[in-house]
Amino acid sequence: MSSPLFLTLDQIILFHRKGLDLFGGTDGIRDEGALQSAVAQSLQVYFYENGDLFDIASSYCFHIAQAQAFLDGNKRTAVAAGLTFLKLNGIDTSVDITLQFHEAMIQIANQQINRKELAHLLRKWLS
Repeated sequence: MSSPLFLTLDQIILFHRKGLDLFGGTDGIRDEGALQSAVAQSLQVYFYENGDLFDIASSYCFHIAQAQAFLDGNKRTAVAAGLTFLKLNGIDTSVDITLQFHEAMIQIANQQINRKELAHLLRKWLS
């Protein structure tokens, strides 16, 4: 397997701004270091945990949502990052999982599921 295409910090910030354009909210980054760390976690999962594409996507989702680095729209940005990563790497994301994904992100915010559980759900929904 060749190395996956990873997202950049600039791409994540673009997802955030597009989400604000579509749904509203406050623009701005609360903690750039936390955002950089959240985005870098995907590399950690791939290189040190031998994570598959779903593990990496869940890393983007989980860590961006948990970091709360943006003033608003953290969960929306997290979902956009996770789904975009999967799509860029050949996973069909055309299945409508909006409701399930929304519920999972709320569970992450409430610390009811972890990153690995989200990866399991993504595999189930998109495989």
